[in-house]
Formats: sequence, C-alpha cells, structure tokens
Amino acid sequence: MASARRANALGKAARAQIVDAAQKILRDKGWQAFSMRKVADACGVSVGNLTYHFPNKATLAEAVMEAVCARYAEKRTAAPKKAHEASEVWLRDTITWLIRDAVSEETGALFVELWVMARRHDFGRDIVERFYVSAAGWIAEALCARFPDADTKSADIAAYYLLTLSEGSTVLFSHPAKRLASENDIIELAYETVRNMLAPSSCSGR
Repeated sequence: MASARRANALGKAARAQIVDAAQKILRDKGWQAFSMRKVADACGVSVGNLTYHFPNKATLAEAVMEAVCARYAEKRTAAPKKAHEASEVWLRDTITWLIRDAVSEETGALFVELWVMARRHDFGRDIVERFYVSAAGWIAEALCARFPDADTKSADIAAYYLLTLSEGSTVLFSHPAKRLASENDIIELAYETVRNMLAPSSCSGR
C-alpha cells in the first residue's frame, strides 16, 4: 500500500513537472511551436515517457489549460479579505489587480495562446467558457457583497464588463506600444463606471 502511494505521488509530481514545462513552452514559443518532443526535451524525459502521462498533444494542452484556470481560481480564493475595507477601496484594488494581471508579460503571452487553442479545439472552448463563467460569478458575488444596495442584474453586467476590459487590456497593453490611453486610464474609468452602476438599488436573489 505504501509503495502504491509513493508511486502515485511520483506520478503526480511527474505530471505536474510536465504541465509546468508545457506551459512555459506555450507561453514563450506559442501554439505553433508547441510539440511533445519540445516538452519531453524540456523535462529531460523520452517522448515515450511523456506519452505515458499524456498520450498526445491535445491531452497535454488540455491539462495546461486546466492548470492555468485552477491557478486563477486559487488566486481568487486566496485574495485577502479586509473586513473593514471600504467598498470603493476594494473595488479599485480589485479592478487594478484584474487589469494589471491581464497586461503582465506572463499572463498576456499565455492567454493569447489559450485563446488560440480555444478556437481550434472543443475541449479548449469548454475550458475557457467554464473559466469565464466562474470568474464572472466570483466578481458578481463579490460586488453584491460589497454593494448590498445594488441589484443582481447590475452586478452581473458589471462583472462581465470588468472581464471584457481585463481581456481587452491583454491585447492592447501587454506589449510595449505607444497608446493614446494607458491601463491606468482604463482602471480609473472602470472604477468610476462600476461604482456609479452599483451605488443605487437592492441586491437580492443571489
């Protein structure tokens, strides 16, 4: 029994190492350069050893997407909750985190490749859809908790509005280029817009 547990733990560690290496290749080289051979070389294993854990490129890509989504779910769960923090402060901090994370070099490069996979593969579409539904639900629930006078529909719309800005920021601001506006301008506009949306009426039914 103990040896079976050790083998299982080693198997999980090997899969985690493979997924991590695959994610780096996907982020740095892109989907076109993503291959089982490159991932095997990065891990220092044979392609045969790699296919023991992930039979083909699609199953490995799916595992990478699931791992990225799970990591973001953990980030949301681990986000610090300050009981006495003003709603407006929380709102500005959350919008800042969403957009700054979206424009970071790592997130920007990785999510562009995830979108490419989502367009090409059914499993990719399903994973990305679940990711955004989960993210929108988390944001909407947090908005309702912070703005108890806001109605549920307004919180849902505000959540999708913030996700739209976050994802659009990845495309526009995650690489150096001269823009007439900056991510800071978008953060400020988003803060003012959402605060004005949620300051009136009643959040019930969630």
